[in-house]
Amino acid sequence: MHKKTSYKVAVGGVISALCLTLMFMTGVFPVLSMTIPIYAGALMIVIAHEVSTSWAFATYCAVSVLSLFLTPDKEAATLFIIFFGYYPIILSQLERIKFMPLKLLFKLAIFNGTMILWYKLMIFIMGTYDFFSDFSFMGKYAVAGVLVFINLAFFLYDYTIRLIEYVYVNWFRPTYFGKKRPQKNDR
Repeated sequence: MHKKTSYKVAVGGVISALCLTLMFMTGVFPVLSMTIPIYAGALMIVIAHEVSTSWAFATYCAVSVLSLFLTPDKEAATLFIIFFGYYPIILSQLERIKFMPLKLLFKLAIFNGTMILWYKLMIFIMGTYDFFSDFSFMGKYAVAGVLVFINLAFFLYDYTIRLIEYVYVNWFRPTYFGKKRPQKNDR
């Protein structure tokens, strides 16, 4: 079924508004500046399934640009832009890779590459504090330990976002939007 453009724009607008509201809340709850971009990115699952992946990317781009201007916490805005905003959109394409080691390699490469880019961006452009210099007193393996922990946290995030997508597609969507639609042309 081909959806009308007005429907696509309406869903994109509602998701954009919800994402921007969440991103704006980083100023109210600064302790959640790392988690709110995750919540906002999870909303991209809705538009990817209800409209299309291309509209989800358009919504992501709109939220990214607006969050730079409207979000009080620029680190949270850049986290959304660099990784958490688009990862739920591309996750279904990554899950199609059948060879598990290759799938994990791609996921880790995307995550680590974007997190390194984000870290360098925060230090050099925004002038934030160099986090890894605090670990120099613990020895040469402290930074490696932190990186292992961050990657373990990524696997937890990856599992959770896949679970959220599963619950949305298999429970929420059929319960609140009627009968289960065919999964074949979902995205």
